Amino acid sequence: MKELTLAAQDGLELSIAIGEVRRPRLILQMIHGAVEHKERYYEFIEYLNGYGVTAVISDSRGHGRSVNDAYPLGYMDGHERLLDDQLRISRYIKETYPGIPLALFGHSFGSMLARCYLQRHDDEIARLVLSGTVAYIPVVPVGITLGELAVRRSGEHGYSPLFRYLNGDSDDIQWTSASEANKEARNNDPLCRYPYQNEAMLTIFKTDKELHAFEKFQCKNPGLPILSVSGAEDPVTGGKLGLKDTINTLRRIGYQDITANVYPNMKHEVLNEEDRLVVYRDIATFLISQGSSPAV
Repeated sequence: MKELTLAAQDGLELSIAIGEVRRPRLILQMIHGAVEHKERYYEFIEYLNGYGVTAVISDSRGHGRSVNDAYPLGYMDGHERLLDDQLRISRYIKETYPGIPLALFGHSFGSMLARCYLQRHDDEIARLVLSGTVAYIPVVPVGITLGELAVRRSGEHGYSPLFRYLNGDSDDIQWTSASEANKEARNNDPLCRYPYQNEAMLTIFKTDKELHAFEKFQCKNPGLPILSVSGAEDPVTGGKLGLKDTINTLRRIGYQDITANVYPNMKHEVLNEEDRLVVYRDIATFLISQGSSPAV
């Protein structure tokens, strides 16, 4: 795994890892989820390498090693900055691997950011994979109001226990995985065991609201193939109704090629469950399958 840094617009050094193959069929840009980091995806990346896919993953700002004094662990200040970081990474990838199709992957909070990426830049990518696909929450405006109150009361770097609880940022990780080994590994990982600050929590709520900001989606690439992979026991998807809303939302925006795989006996982190190789294979097959891939 090759590691490097890329300067963000504000000077933050984004920590990036590249699992590279000699003659890639496709480049996959990956966005991890909340309160985690890029190293958790190295096994999956190595698997994709076997299919001729080069994968590029970064620590999102305020996560892993993409931190500085302004962005310590657990701090984010809006999805716009996070998206700008990902667009810079897309530009880097296209300069480094000219002419190779680019696909985008997002897990959990990363799946929300990936859907926001679509608003203006869906013509940058050839395929999209959503993992642990987060549902739009109808009461999210209430959460935003409470988050703004928490910021006013204890500051953007403060911690509101109530706001944390409402946003699911707690010490209970039973919902994340059916795999005891995975939960133990996450519990023992210091880069997965820290609280989000108020502004970071507010960022998550505001990002969820963007999922239904229909007027912002330009849909320049309506033929974009989209794959969602999620566990049948994942509460984050909103269950059958939540996934139905996600698919209907994407169709309302204008996307026509949408597939949703739901895996029995799995929870949120389908890439880390005991039967994860089934999910790995399905994603790899989707990425390299022939079909409409207009973006390069």
